[in-house]
Amino acid sequence: MIDLHIHSNFSDGKASVFEIAKKAKELGLKAIAIVDHSIELSFGLDERKAKLRQIEIENARSLFGIKIYSGIECGINHQGEIFLPNFDFDFIIASVHENTVDYYGRVIKCIEKNDFEVLGHPLSDMFEFVRDQKLEEKMLDTLEAYGIALEINSTHRCPPEDLLMSCADRRIVVSIGSDAHRLENVGKVEWCEERRKKYLRRAEIFVP
Repeated sequence: MIDLHIHSNFSDGKASVFEIAKKAKELGLKAIAIVDHSIELSFGLDERKAKLRQIEIENARSLFGIKIYSGIECGINHQGEIFLPNFDFDFIIASVHENTVDYYGRVIKCIEKNDFEVLGHPLSDMFEFVRDQKLEEKMLDTLEAYGIALEINSTHRCPPEDLLMSCADRRIVVSIGSDAHRLENVGKVEWCEERRKKYLRRAEIFVP
């Protein structure tokens, strides 16, 4: 299994890169991604922290012999913009991180404006928004057209199952992530894999 959404203590995670890599090795994971929050948050990953984290990632790769990707998670603002430090990441997750009346519009504008690879915790019920079937279909059309991966996220238990059902016949890409902020949740992606196999068996699995 893989887990492509883990937060370290370089943002709001509680574990170090070393601890996360050690846990992933013990669990037999094939690959993980350290994906910390970006500079729109005060505790996010700026250029200096990204360089320091990269050193730790490379050291952990050598020590534990597992694949560790260097990622970042950016919040999507009301204009569909994301903000990044000056650093070459392996991939970028973009996520809505606040209540909004225009969830779908934000996501669609973000896809059209920015280069990123994964839509993070889509339609998470941690935030308030009103679902709209037509806009949902438009969002999925845009994801599919641009080749952006739809994340299946075990911490947030999202996307909703009816949305996954509507993706069954689409040429969709999916990314698997725990969104772990604590060491004990690293690699807990069984929920994600169950949904993928149930609804999206033919989908392409995102690999950076």
